[in-house]
Amino acid sequence: MRILDKYILKNVILSYLFILLLFIGLHVVIDLFSTLSDILQNKPPLSIIVQYYLFYMPLIILRVSPMALLMSVLYNYSNLGKNNELISIRTSGISALRTAYPAIVLAIFISFLTFFLQEKVLRDSQFRMEQIKSRYIEKEDAESQINNLAFKSDGSIFFIETFLPKEKELKNAIIFKHDSQGALTGKIESESIKYRQDRWIAYDAVEYNFEASGRLARFPIITEEKDIELTKKPEELAFEQSIFIEFAPLKSISEQISSLQRFSPGALLASLRVEFHRKIAFPFSHLFLIIGSLPLALEIKKKKGAFVAIGIGLLFALAYFLIDSVSLALGKSEIILPLFSAWLAPLFFVSIGITGLLLMR
Repeated sequence: MRILDKYILKNVILSYLFILLLFIGLHVVIDLFSTLSDILQNKPPLSIIVQYYLFYMPLIILRVSPMALLMSVLYNYSNLGKNNELISIRTSGISALRTAYPAIVLAIFISFLTFFLQEKVLRDSQFRMEQIKSRYIEKEDAESQINNLAFKSDGSIFFIETFLPKEKELKNAIIFKHDSQGALTGKIESESIKYRQDRWIAYDAVEYNFEASGRLARFPIITEEKDIELTKKPEELAFEQSIFIEFAPLKSISEQISSLQRFSPGALLASLRVEFHRKIAFPFSHLFLIIGSLPLALEIKKKKGAFVAIGIGLLFALAYFLIDSVSLALGKSEIILPLFSAWLAPLFFVSIGITGLLLMR
């Protein structure tokens, strides 16, 4: 049985790597043509362009890896059927579920690998990529205005109505200060906080202190200029807040949820909770897609089964990500529970796949 496992694994891995490299190359070529006018206009050095795409690589891999593995598995297992190898395997008493074992193990391994890439590499690589893009390629801020920010920094929780990165200004800000135990100690309101001489300054700030009972002090303190404890520079804040949910690791999102749940509107918390569960489920889409599609691959016995399998794989992946996108949107709209919205598509396809494998003779 080990010989069969090695035979299947070898073919699937080689095909996966080939398809993955092909998808990465296509992705780079498409992106290169889309930014070609900016590159020709700003003329960055070749080394800068190479660095840009090296930092872009983790995101590309995360996006294309599930499809590459799906197509590899479908192609190789359908080839087993086309060459009548599956018939020999079945007649020797090996079940369909056992035949699928190498692909499932490989999918689990790649899922954990991409999970590590998402949690430990992605955010830093995207930050460096965006720095290169804004400094050498596009030479402009990606966002002219960011609305409705909520974040934690240096023991304070910030609610910002509008952030203007180019002007380095936060408008209509409310800042809640708390101690190490999480108890509120003060609140600052300001219509304008500007970044000047490497520090954030609140103008016409109104500061309230909280009493031990939790009530606001009777009289506020009004100051024309007040230093704000915010260490992030405007460009760092713009990047982190504009792509926080998409690229932040699970720990950061969890801390954000814990910090904001006492003050934040339900819609923002629902979006964060959905994204938290989505970031757990997404790397394991390799496994969900493979389990769900294997019954189809094991039943294809036509001469052109490999091409049929690839076509089925494309439709199958389209259905998976369509259901996933709809369920995530419903979760962020608070129509269904965040946990259920992130795991609806995986549970549906895994249940179909396991049922199909168990029913196969």
